[in-house]
Parts: sequence; C-alpha cells; structure tokens
Amino acid sequence: MNAGRYSRNGLFVQVQSRFRPGPQVHARTFDGEMVVIDLGHGKYFSLDEVGAVMWEKLTGGLSVGEVATAIRDDFDVDEATAGRDVQRLAEQLVAAGLLEPRD
Repeated sequence: MNAGRYSRNGLFVQVQSRFRPGPQVHARTFDGEMVVIDLGHGKYFSLDEVGAVMWEKLTGGLSVGEVATAIRDDFDVDEATAGRDVQRLAEQLVAAGLLEPRD
C-alpha cells in the first residue's frame, strides 16, 4: 500500500490513518446496498457489500491497514489488492467529505 496520497485539504491517507464519519453523515443499508449521505451538503455514496464492510470498519476505529487485513481475510483477496481498494475508498470518502480524520 502506498505510504499516502493527497486526498483533501492536504490530508494523506496512510496505512495508520483512522477516520470517523463527518458530523452530518449517516449510513443506511437498503436492499443489500449501503448508502452513505452527508445531509448538510447533499453528497452521497452507494457501497456494495465489500464497500459497506470497509465503511463499517473504517468508522469503527480501525486503521486503513487493519481494514485491509480484515478485507484480505474475509474476502479471500491478496493483500496488495485489499490495501489498494481500502485506500482508494478512504480517499474518495475523504474527498467527498464523508470521512474525516480521527483525532
């Protein structure tokens, strides 16, 4: 996994990065699909099963690296693919303002 790439406002998403949902962000599952929406800005993401697991783990306090390990184990993918996928999703969610860094 990359050490980090620019995402938003100079934030680098790194293996040790931890996140929480933005202040007006809510997530709900409908018909097997998770929808993450920022009620304050009207932005939303639709996540498939794997993306929903990533969201739950990222917002549950796990680091990007810990989420990648869980995805690798739970979905039988190689570590490089899991790491790349988790980092990419985290970057997209941060850029959309749906995730913000934990203090």
